[in-house]
Amino acid sequence: MNNKKNKEIQTTFLPIIQAGASCSSVDSCCDNIQTDLADTSVITKTLQVDLLVIDLETCARCVPTGDQLQTAAKLLSPVAHAMGIELKYRAIVVQTPEEAKKHGLLSSPTIRLNGRDIAQDIHESVCESCGDLTENNTVVDCREWHYRGKIFSAAPLPLLLEAIMGAMLKIDEMPFVNPTPLDDLPENLQRYFDNKKRTGRSSCCS
Repeated sequence: MNNKKNKEIQTTFLPIIQAGASCSSVDSCCDNIQTDLADTSVITKTLQVDLLVIDLETCARCVPTGDQLQTAAKLLSPVAHAMGIELKYRAIVVQTPEEAKKHGLLSSPTIRLNGRDIAQDIHESVCESCGDLTENNTVVDCREWHYRGKIFSAAPLPLLLEAIMGAMLKIDEMPFVNPTPLDDLPENLQRYFDNKKRTGRSSCCS
C-alpha cells in the first residue's frame, strides 16, 4: 500500500491587476496599451517553484526561507503573467528518510525551479532549532546561503528574485525535470532522521 506522508502545499499565484489612470490623448494610447497587455496575458508555460524542508514549523532557517520564497513569487507573479508564464509554488515537508531519498534531498532547505536546485554549491552550518527536533539534541546542519560576499541563515529576497527572474527569462530552456532519487542520504540528514523525535502526528496533506 502506498502511504504518502510528506506534506505538500501547492499555490498558484494569480496576477495582481490594478486600475490605472485614464488617458485623454487623442490617439487613444491607453487603448493600444491595454490591447498589448491583453495579448500577452495568455498563459503558455509553467514555472514550478518548490521548497523542500525537513521542518516548516520550528526551523529558524526553513520557515523564513519559505516566507521569503512566497514573497518573491508573489512579487514576480504579475511579471510572469505578462510573459505568459504561470508561477506555481509548492512546499514539501519531508518527514522520513524514504521521502528524502525519493525527492533527492541533499540539504534542507532546498529551493528548486522546475526541478533544478537554485544553489548548486551546498553550504551548511549548525542549526540549533533543528537540533531541538531530535531526541537528544543531535547536531543538525541546515543550509546557509552565500550571496554577494555575505552569509545568510535564510535565503535573502534579492537572491530569490534574481533566481526566479533568471528562470523566467530562460523558461524555454528549462523544461521540468524530476530530481534523481538517492540511494543513500547525506550523513547529516541520516543523523537527523535517526534521532528525530516521534510526535505521533500524521501528515495533513499527501
